[in-house]
Amino acid sequence: MHVRATLLLVLCTAAAGCGNRERAAAQGVDDTQPPQVQVARAERVPIVDTITVSGTLAAEEQVMLSLKVTGRIEELLVDLGTPVRRGQVIARLTPTDFELRRQQAEAALQQGRARLGLPVDGEDDRVDPEQTGLVRSAQATLVEARSQRDRVATFVARGISAKAELDTANASLEIAEARHQDALEEVRNRQAVLAQRRSELALATQQLDDTVLRSPIDGVIRERTAVAGEFRAAGTPVVTVVRQDPLRLQLGVPERSAGVVKAGQVVRVNVEGEATVHEGRVVRLSPSIAEGTRTLAIEASVPN
Repeated sequence: MHVRATLLLVLCTAAAGCGNRERAAAQGVDDTQPPQVQVARAERVPIVDTITVSGTLAAEEQVMLSLKVTGRIEELLVDLGTPVRRGQVIARLTPTDFELRRQQAEAALQQGRARLGLPVDGEDDRVDPEQTGLVRSAQATLVEARSQRDRVATFVARGISAKAELDTANASLEIAEARHQDALEEVRNRQAVLAQRRSELALATQQLDDTVLRSPIDGVIRERTAVAGEFRAAGTPVVTVVRQDPLRLQLGVPERSAGVVKAGQVVRVNVEGEATVHEGRVVRLSPSIAEGTRTLAIEASVPN
């Protein structure tokens, strides 16, 4: 483009010079001196290839916040346009019901620990089944039954007792062994119940914590869809938070120009109604051309 403009300028100057000589000859003026011209050195300069398209500026992140549990909103601490930080409290539910459930689960856990002979307060739920009172009692009965069977067997061998007494002793031993096995299984069952009670307490504690709604990102409240005192079901939106910096510029590049677009390229953004030109960079490209519009979707990150 620079070369073409320069050539056009030289041609126009020569044409003007010829016209001047004809006019000078017609007027009887001696014009034998060559016209004055300026010479410039040709330079190689890069030509910037640009693609102009329209796009949309959107928030980098947009999160619709909702509560994980059902309840009545006791406090709503933000409004439209309120800036928030990550972890900041947005809303609270009335916690009474959830606190009572947590206390109930805690009492059930203490009961389960007591049935295994553990202190009611503690975090370690490990227990040796052989050391529990239930198993030790069954073990003592089993030892006594085995000793009784051995004595009767000795008496029968010496002819002191009848064989029927040995049969009775053997039956008693089998019953003691079965009771010992039942005691071990009962302890294992109590251990499983204790683990369940521990999970129920953790769940109740988590639900109590879920009565407080916190922002997961730094941003600004874009929309508020609830008020204090309103009963909200789990999953119902309460507020929408957007992160404004950087902005996400969404563009559609025509198919004929899609091959030259690369990640990291500079994007200059003109916003309607604002004279400042903002600069960003291409960060994401779609892997395919949209069939309906024959454009390549790209996204650029633009500092706000």
